[in-house]
Amino acid sequence: MAEKTATKKAEKQPVKRKVEFSNPYVLKTVSLNTTPAQLVYEAAFDECAVSMRNLSSVLPALIKDQSDMMAVNGSVEHLLNKAMAALRGESARIKKIADDNGIEMGKLNYTNAAQVQARLTCNKAAQYLQIIVELDELICLVHSAWFAGFIADDAKSGLERQWRRKAIGVAAEIRSITNRAFRAHAKNTAIEADDALHSEAAQALHSEALNSEASEEKAGEAVAVKPKRTKKAAATEPAEPVAS
Repeated sequence: MAEKTATKKAEKQPVKRKVEFSNPYVLKTVSLNTTPAQLVYEAAFDECAVSMRNLSSVLPALIKDQSDMMAVNGSVEHLLNKAMAALRGESARIKKIADDNGIEMGKLNYTNAAQVQARLTCNKAAQYLQIIVELDELICLVHSAWFAGFIADDAKSGLERQWRRKAIGVAAEIRSITNRAFRAHAKNTAIEADDALHSEAAQALHSEALNSEASEEKAGEAVAVKPKRTKKAAATEPAEPVAS
């Protein structure tokens, strides 16, 4: 009978289904002509996009203090803006040198230009993709200047390597910021749980001490009111016989 009841209960319980999160994204196709830009996209974009989505979607649901969230977002925005400004500044510098020297830099063709379809999971991912596009345009300018003859061979290679590393470094720093933010949240959560555990333990000890004191007081009162036992009267000795 008990087995039948257990079987019926098991049949009535609903089956829990695992639901995967459905995250929004946008597909954007961009053309990358140069090898440095293509390398940055392949090496850094996808992981950086995941970190940025975690910062934009996951972390805000965990962190209660908005000032902490603003600090994290501010650090990421600073990195993106700084990298973008540096790329545009270098492009402007090369154009100015060419204009000042009357050098015409024509548009080049590339043997292995590629079109990539980037999955943008948040606005910050679009910003990093734009950095890669700006890098591609900068390297195209470097190549044009090299073809025009006012950038040497070693300078061309050095500029390619320098700006590729900077773009990848931005992605690495963003991942580092994300990881630190999640570690800090986990640490704070553990500290809060530990504090709560210690608080519960302290309350339990306090209650136990109060109960012990109450028990001792009751025991003392019981001893105080306990009637004293009367000693039995000593047996009377037999009277001596009177002499006749």
